[in-house]
Amino acid sequence: MSLPIQRAADRYRAAGRFAHGFARGKLSGDPAYATVAEHLPSQGTLLDVGCGEGYLLSLARAVKPALELVGMDHDERRVALAQAALGGEPRVELLVGDLRSLDLPPADMITCLDVLHYMPPHEQDAVLARLVAVLAPGGTLLVRDGESEAGLRSTLLRLSEQLAVAVGRHRGDGVFFRPAQALRQALEVLGLAVEVAPCRDGTPFANLLFVARKPTEAPSP
Repeated sequence: MSLPIQRAADRYRAAGRFAHGFARGKLSGDPAYATVAEHLPSQGTLLDVGCGEGYLLSLARAVKPALELVGMDHDERRVALAQAALGGEPRVELLVGDLRSLDLPPADMITCLDVLHYMPPHEQDAVLARLVAVLAPGGTLLVRDGESEAGLRSTLLRLSEQLAVAVGRHRGDGVFFRPAQALRQALEVLGLAVEVAPCRDGTPFANLLFVARKPTEAPSP
């Protein structure tokens, strides 16, 4: 385990052995965290939508201490744990609300990890439009989500997420994975330049990371 991940996980010690162990396992076992950390800017505002317990925000503080951090999630229980871990830190704001309606602050980078598939496709597109609207020119939107057409990996991911919703670990309207090309096109329609790469090392799942960059200037009419 790298030192930044260790530091990020150790913020959850006060929440108890289980919370600390879960944070360690999630941060070290899910490739999204280390991958996203490589993209983080040194300054500006990071908005993490669907922040859950705040694991990415904790890692961001460990590797990029000058960043302003904003996290939001609709699950009050998980935000409360994030507050316990990060509430004493400067330049951290945690919000509770529905991504589809909550007022979002402007940001230089926005992360949206494993969130979209809990909404039907038309709502996914509306959420992406809301995120792009508050993303600064030249900023980056990072979306990690699963693809629906990767065979057994897609099946295993869908079953895992359906179970998580059924037991109350995650909340959503269902599980709605899309073909990778459909999500890419949804981002490109919003004017973003998109790169797609696997984000599943060490897991059996069909996860991808979409790195979507907003132009520094609006295109000419």
